[in-house]
Amino acid sequence: MIRITAPLALLAALGACATPNAPTKSASDVERSFEEAAYLSTRPFTDTADLPTGRVTYKGEVGADVSGDINGAILGDMTMNVRFGDNSVNGTIDNINLIDPDGRPDQRMGGDLTIDGVESAGRLDAFAYGDLTVVNDGITQESDVLLTMEGDVVDDRGTADAIFGSVRGDGIGEFSFEADGVFYGIAE
Repeated sequence: MIRITAPLALLAALGACATPNAPTKSASDVERSFEEAAYLSTRPFTDTADLPTGRVTYKGEVGADVSGDINGAILGDMTMNVRFGDNSVNGTIDNINLIDPDGRPDQRMGGDLTIDGVESAGRLDAFAYGDLTVVNDGITQESDVLLTMEGDVVDDRGTADAIFGSVRGDGIGEFSFEADGVFYGIAE
């Protein structure tokens, strides 16, 4: 019995060592994202009379400073569908990278977040929620994430062709954190 138990215990211990996902963002991607967000934060709100009547898909990013069991920032790809006709918002945030406090990408987090919310006269109010994982000291840890997204439809190079807003929230679980940042998107 001992001969079987020892190899099984060793195999179980080796299987518990997880390797972080390689980051999919570079330091220059991080810098470009922050520059784009800063630029879009200065754009004028779209007049209510000029809002589209159908669906517009906005592609962009979510970036936030994080503190707690993880520190630094997160940066992820966002797709937000705004249906102006029925005042609904949905989408996803995926490809979320953990950025160290020095601005260097550390690892791509596992999981993605679902966006669900409403649009009213160009004002966006939504939640992004889901489970994210990180690898810390060889162990995969999970967090239940809930972010509040509040923003506006803005005019960039055209009418209602961009969105910008704030994102705040937290993750609770095997690793916990608070997040405070922004989101932006450009119409496809």
